[in-house]
Amino acid sequence: MQVRVGILVLCLIGCTALVTADTPPIPPIPCEFYGNVTINGLAAPAGTVITAYIDEGSRSSITTLSTGRYGGPGTFDPRLRINGSETDIGKTIVFRVNGNQANETALFIAGGGGYFNLTVIFSGPPPVSRFTQNITAGMAPLTILFTDTSDCLNTTGRSWDFGDGTTLPMVQNALTTYTTPGTYIVRLTISNSTGSDTTVPGTTIRVFPRGDFNTNWRVDISDVTRVAYMAVNLTAVDPAADFDHSGIIDVGDAAKIAWYYVGKITGL
Repeated sequence: MQVRVGILVLCLIGCTALVTADTPPIPPIPCEFYGNVTINGLAAPAGTVITAYIDEGSRSSITTLSTGRYGGPGTFDPRLRINGSETDIGKTIVFRVNGNQANETALFIAGGGGYFNLTVIFSGPPPVSRFTQNITAGMAPLTILFTDTSDCLNTTGRSWDFGDGTTLPMVQNALTTYTTPGTYIVRLTISNSTGSDTTVPGTTIRVFPRGDFNTNWRVDISDVTRVAYMAVNLTAVDPAADFDHSGIIDVGDAAKIAWYYVGKITGL
């Protein structure tokens, strides 16, 4: 009987050791951080990416949804959540803001974290303002899309000047409509913590009167003739000649520009 009991005890010990060896360790509770973030003394713009590293390996990242803050303390607020293993406990967490290392570091502690502000100081290149546009000339009303292609790290300011007395701040790609014929100079000013830059001399936009197909700043007999030719398919059709918005260029459009030319109507 004693021999059997001893054998049973040894079996139980062996089974316990086997189960223990096959059971993976329970990972520690993650660290979660939130707080303010500044770049060269200025609140980081929305869209800033913050990444946490341990031993040079990326562990987690978060993108700011508002200026100067990442994550939040609320139950359902996002936070910079950093997972790790038992071997990571006590190791240093390095934070990078848009790829630039923050001044602050933290230790990986199970369940640690909380409110933690991040600051980044760096001297990047000054901004260089530039942009493109889908068209530079046409008849009023002329709608143009301007696309910001500037070289600017961590943009903190952006302002479009369309040359007609209107401006538009902080929009990367701007859409505007010119309703009055004339020549306009468009400029873009862009800034970050190292300075600002404005496109010089800017881009020239020429807006011709409606019906001025010859681009000589007036509607004359040659424009009347051209629309008449469009109506009878003797020249290429220009959708801008559809003055009555019928979807086709016809005798009605030819008549309308003729009446406008001789002063019978005041607009096209």
